[in-house]
Amino acid sequence: AGTKEGCNEDYVQIGDWRLAHVCETCVTGYFSISSQANGKTSQIFADNGTRYPGNGVRTDYHGFDLTGGTGLTYSTQPIVFGHMAVQIRDWRI
Repeated sequence: AGTKEGCNEDYVQIGDWRLAHVCETCVTGYFSISSQANGKTSQIFADNGTRYPGNGVRTDYHGFDLTGGTGLTYSTQPIVFGHMAVQIRDWRI
């Protein structure tokens, strides 16, 4: 369900939670776990191995943020479901 022509949103949603690739303009790649119910970001992962806990207060790098900036990204790459894995762009879980 993409909102930009020819692109898909980079997330998987489970209930009120999104696992998403975020911040298209950042030099470092980011992946976050965000809650729609409380509007908070629970955990942010950087592609350099750094983890940033949300501690119940962060609202940046949020998978439901459609304004651009540090929010949800879009891609022509599909989300891939494989054997015991899901890949969202360069993040595999």
